[in-house]
Amino acid sequence: MSIPNFYQSKNYKLLVIVPLLLMVVGIYFIPHIQLDSSLKGGVQIEIQTNASVNQSLIISRLDSAIPGSQASIEKATSGITITVATNTSLSDGQADIIALSSLSGNYSKASALMAEYQAILRNQPDNQTVKSALTGAQANQSAALSTMMTAYSAELATLKPLLNSSTSYAYNSTSPADILASAQSAYKAAQATYQSHLNSVIEEVLPGTSPAYTTTTPEEGSYFLGQMLYIIVVAFILVAIAVFFIFRTPVPAFTVVFGAANDIIVALGAMGLFGIPLGIASIGGLLMLIGYAIDTDLLASIRIIKRGEGTPQERAFATMKTGVTMTSTAIISFGILFVVAYVAFIPTYFEISGVVLAGLIGDIFTTWFGNTPMTLWYKLKKEMHR
Repeated sequence: MSIPNFYQSKNYKLLVIVPLLLMVVGIYFIPHIQLDSSLKGGVQIEIQTNASVNQSLIISRLDSAIPGSQASIEKATSGITITVATNTSLSDGQADIIALSSLSGNYSKASALMAEYQAILRNQPDNQTVKSALTGAQANQSAALSTMMTAYSAELATLKPLLNSSTSYAYNSTSPADILASAQSAYKAAQATYQSHLNSVIEEVLPGTSPAYTTTTPEEGSYFLGQMLYIIVVAFILVAIAVFFIFRTPVPAFTVVFGAANDIIVALGAMGLFGIPLGIASIGGLLMLIGYAIDTDLLASIRIIKRGEGTPQERAFATMKTGVTMTSTAIISFGILFVVAYVAFIPTYFEISGVVLAGLIGDIFTTWFGNTPMTLWYKLKKEMHR
């Protein structure tokens, strides 16, 4: 049974509703996306072992020993890689230390100004302007010290779950340097306790191994995310310029960029819906998806606008059959990779294949119900005005 050429229908433009609905659904689920440790920050534990690894047991023990660990495991060439999310107490404690360092700098600036004003007053004891400035500097110094004391108390409260209750972390004097040193000491003690928790779980499940730890801070993760988003935006801009150069008119360029953007939105929505985390691996999948989307969108636009055989509607329908075959082949390939990665527990391949698979399914509807009808409308309107 052959499919009728729906591009010959008078209402073919209504097909655009389908990708627009997918866009709305995708936008709705995008806020539910979770960042993985490569972007959110976390600890990667490399373990070289030839022993059989009970992955579910390790994950359950880590989640039990360290609430909120969001542990995941990936097979490596010579062992496994365990990824654990950033501990909230440690990340907040690190933020408190950064704040303390800034306050210590404010204290030093105020102290330097006080010394400068006092030197002036020794030569000009009646200078009221300098006296007023000195009073302000003294107030700033006092405020900075007071705020440091409060911030240090807040840091101890934050790190409390990881600190030994029998150990005193009080500072010995009220100098900013001593307060900051005490804060750093408490943070290092909390870090050691946290790593001890990790070591105890690993030693219990995989005795005799020597884990290697790599930590990604939330700040580093935020930087990586910003860079990845920048790359995606630049990719879209370059695509728009290239397509505009090919067609020398904005409408086809818009439809191609719309198609690629909608595929990305659909893929991101699927990530939020099905719990696929956003990380460096999945962002790589999104970049791959841009290439696939541009491929089918350009195929449709070039054949409809630049070819001359048959009617535009016939060219659009023939191109659709070719494009769907191409995309279906890619869907089957990534579908197999997705299943294998899920069964073999390979998170990197699971994220990449899941993102591309969702985007390719969305690409079928976006390209042939969105991009193609808009391009066809442009072509027919252009022919009417000849």
